[in-house]
Order: sequence, then C-alpha cells, then structure tokens
Amino acid sequence: MAITSTTLVDDSFKTIVKASGIGNETKSVLLDASELLGATASPNLSIAKIYYEIQGSGTLTFYFDAETDEEAYSITGKGVYGLRVNEPKIKQGDTGVTLTNPTGDVLITTDNNLTRYNLVIEFIKEKGFTNGWYSFITSFNRHYRC
Repeated sequence: MAITSTTLVDDSFKTIVKASGIGNETKSVLLDASELLGATASPNLSIAKIYYEIQGSGTLTFYFDAETDEEAYSITGKGVYGLRVNEPKIKQGDTGVTLTNPTGDVLITTDNNLTRYNLVIEFIKEKGFTNGWYSFITSFNRHYRC
C-alpha cells in the first residue's frame, strides 16, 4: 500500500496534509511541492507542525528531495512536534548540507517494524511560491522600507 494523502488546506502561506500508510516504504512522495497553489520554479517548504501516530515499534523519517536527499526528521510513537519551545520549523538545508537540485518535495521512509501510521502535517511555503511567506515578507519590507 502506498501513501494515502489528502490536502486539507492549500492557501497563500501554508499547506496542511493528512496522510496514512504502512511500513517498508522507501522515500515515497508525501507532498509534491510543484502541485501546490502558487508554486514556481524551485519551491521550498518547511515543516511547522506534525501530529503523528506510529503503530508498531518502527520509525518514520521525513526527507527533502534533491539529487542527494536531505534527512529532515524522524518520529516514533504518538505525539505532536512543532511550534513549541525548542521545536522550530524543520527547514530544507537545516542540516548544513548544500542540496543539489532540490525539488521542494517531501518524502518519507518507514521501516519494517512500523505497521501503520497516521499523520497531519502543516507545511509553510518559504520560497518559490508567488504567494508564499517569502513573497509576503519581501513585499512588506518594500512597502514599509524595513
């Protein structure tokens, strides 16, 4: 079974996706950034919040897609990540690796000890969107000369 996902919100600044799947998935596409509202060349997303339920003793790992994918974050068990003290947005390039030809897509891998997972993930549109956060800040700064 592949990832089953539904886009709950896709507005000017964020995208919220609900997803579920099983173990033994290898770098399956969770979110294709080029299909989001306002996407231009080289869209760039961050992960702001993750609600998760991982069944079994396995691990689910998020990756940012590029020629050599960047491992972004791993989760196990049940919980919530993000927008709390010591839980900043997970950004592409946070590991310090310079990515070659990043696509903006978000991938997941699950190991064989994971039997099933359920996720709700909030992504922030950082760059590469005509209507994203970066466009908003740039426009604001130009208008108010910050």
